[in-house]
Amino acid sequence: MKNKGSPEVRKSESPEDSLKSEVGSPKSGEKNSTPDSYRDDIAQSEIEPLPTANSKLPTETMEVHHHPEVERKGFKEYLLEGLMIFIAVMMGFFAESLREHLVDRERETQYMQGMVVDLRKDSVSINAEIVYVNQIMNRLDSLFKCLHAPKLTDSVQRRLYQLNAKSNVLVGFEFSDAASVQLKNTGGLRLIQSQKVADAIIHYWQASELVKFDMNVFNENAKVFWNEGLKIFDMYNVKNITGPDAAGIQIEPNARLLTLDKLQLTEYANRAGSLILMLRRHYLGSILKQKVIESDLEQLIKKSYKF
Repeated sequence: MKNKGSPEVRKSESPEDSLKSEVGSPKSGEKNSTPDSYRDDIAQSEIEPLPTANSKLPTETMEVHHHPEVERKGFKEYLLEGLMIFIAVMMGFFAESLREHLVDRERETQYMQGMVVDLRKDSVSINAEIVYVNQIMNRLDSLFKCLHAPKLTDSVQRRLYQLNAKSNVLVGFEFSDAASVQLKNTGGLRLIQSQKVADAIIHYWQASELVKFDMNVFNENAKVFWNEGLKIFDMYNVKNITGPDAAGIQIEPNARLLTLDKLQLTEYANRAGSLILMLRRHYLGSILKQKVIESDLEQLIKKSYKF
């Protein structure tokens, strides 16, 4: 028997009955809706389509700038502009040519001034060489005559020692060629406007080469002459031979020749005579000719360039 005031006791339900009751209730329907159900709540108008490859991009209106119309020039105007350009180019060309001309004339004057300085130095050297060569020829001539002495006494032999020591020398001098070297190396000869001056300079160069040639020929023969003399003269008897002046050479009082063979002494005398001929006919003649050529060239340059 049940009491009215007592709560009603529920019967226990099975899991299947509980699941059916939850499915049938409205709340269960809201809680167990599908994942895509939220799309139904979004208004269709709020969904914007995504752009595709075929969709057209929005374009903006671009402002077009028109170039101003240029007035066309006539043929005369073009011709005038071309003539002005031509005149400007030619003036630039003439200005450059004038500048080069002035530079060349200045270099030419400098070369000729240098040539005059070198020629004056050469003139001093040639004058000294002429004096020196005449001294050598006199010594060789004395040696030549002494070797042909009929009797070779003690005093004659001492005299031969002295003459031989003073005669065995070389000749030559250095040309002052600073300006000539510049003219040759830089092609400066083309700058000389006067053909007469250019020919005179070339002639001067050729003459100087002949002087050098005759100088070398004599010196080579002088060396041979010296070696032959070592077979006749005992250098132990010669003192102070290395001094700067031949006048300082001293000969021992008892100096004697190594040989008195007449044939050998004659051959040595003949070599001395040949050296005299080389000096008188070739070397001395060359430097005398060179002196005249240099003097004429110097006067020609001074006259042509108003030095």
